[in-house]
Amino acid sequence: MDLWKRFWRYVGGADDVVFAADFGHRAVRAFNVRALGTTVIINRNGQVVYRDGFATPYEILRAEVDKAL
Repeated sequence: MDLWKRFWRYVGGADDVVFAADFGHRAVRAFNVRALGTTVIINRNGQVVYRDGFATPYEILRAEVDKAL
């Protein structure tokens, strides 16, 4: 995990990003993730409100998270 954080800082990533690891692959199976870079945003009611299969640009990610809140 520390390697990802260092990489993120190196490429100038935003400071307000939270990293998590799915070592048991439970989330991968639950949300049928098939591609590296898949983004799934879940609202407070547990509903998937955004999904894509590529690395989401920060501006889109931020806007989608704000809508989900």
